[in-house]
Amino acid sequence: MTLRIPLLIAGLLSLFILPFHAAIAGSHGIKVGELEITGAWARATPPGSKNGGAFLTVTNRGMAADKLIAASTSASKKTELHNHINDNGVMRMRQVPHIDVPMHGAAVLKPGSYHVMMMGLKAPLADGSSIMVKLTFEKAGDVMVHMPVKKGNAGMMKKKMKHSH
Repeated sequence: MTLRIPLLIAGLLSLFILPFHAAIAGSHGIKVGELEITGAWARATPPGSKNGGAFLTVTNRGMAADKLIAASTSASKKTELHNHINDNGVMRMRQVPHIDVPMHGAAVLKPGSYHVMMMGLKAPLADGSSIMVKLTFEKAGDVMVHMPVKKGNAGMMKKKMKHSH
């Protein structure tokens, strides 16, 4: 009798979740279509910080390229895909319309390169906490990614960086 209730709840949850073609990914990785998402994390921010970044690797084991076309999270007012560029010795962040995930290749979102940019954080990203980020792929669809918040690459934040659109 006690085993039936958890099984019933699990069954009902799977009926609710599966039609939305969403999966939850964490640092251990998950597959969505032919894509595997690994190493997901968000950088801890100091108190009062309004912006934050999130990083991950998307590996494509399929026979066709895909694109990461959007990201969203309830942790911030606005979420965009960004890249860093070197503009005459000054590092600048720029919004990009998508991030290519080549067939039999990978897209690596890391500090100083492509990343998920969260603007208008509703609260600082505290080391040891976590956030959920929805990634939208052109072909593979949506996936919810669990991202632990970690301290990391503090030196990157000290570089002279201009943020413009």
